[in-house]
Amino acid sequence: MISDTDMALRGALTQMIAEMGHAPSIRDLCERVGNTPEEVEGALRRLHDAHALLLHPHECRPWVVHPFALSPGSCWVQTQERGYWANCLYCSFGVAAALRCDAVITTRIAGEVETVRYTIAASRPNETEDIFHLSTPAARWWDNVIHACASFQPFHKEPDVDDWCSRHDMPKGAVMTIPALWSFAQDWYGAYLETPWRKRSSAEARKLFARHGLRSGFWAI
Repeated sequence: MISDTDMALRGALTQMIAEMGHAPSIRDLCERVGNTPEEVEGALRRLHDAHALLLHPHECRPWVVHPFALSPGSCWVQTQERGYWANCLYCSFGVAAALRCDAVITTRIAGEVETVRYTIAASRPNETEDIFHLSTPAARWWDNVIHACASFQPFHKEPDVDDWCSRHDMPKGAVMTIPALWSFAQDWYGAYLETPWRKRSSAEARKLFARHGLRSGFWAI
């Protein structure tokens, strides 16, 4: 169970990542929130256990604080101020949504050879017929959140998804247009840098999914 104090620390951590482009040290995070290292590490572990962030294995150090990746991810989000790693295009859109700024996102089609760039300008993605495929069902995302994000990839057209799933023995999941993905990311991440940060309940997440027409069994949590 995470407390309001834990969630406030998560909010401060997210803000510091946005400001610096990387995770702060425990000492710097302590200075921001006014807690001891023991209190901060305890909060980070509770947030990890509650799936509010991901720590490195065997170390109390943030690895993923969605939408930000804190080690090289499959996407690079370039803003006017600085750049950020993200583990998938959805998280990349989430970075731009949370920062509320224009961005250029560089990634690869299907996670393979072809490099592709998507731009967010004036709160809109560039026009494209590309699609976004999510292979891992929502209820399984936190079984291995790094793998889940890696299984989310952009494609040019849906038959390419079928071929990719067959070649890599990956399940076919949900397919979204790029504008739909951006709208979803805005709704999920758009307030992530506001204070106080608060983790959504399962009921709130289901309501948000439904608001975007995401009602299939893939989205059941």
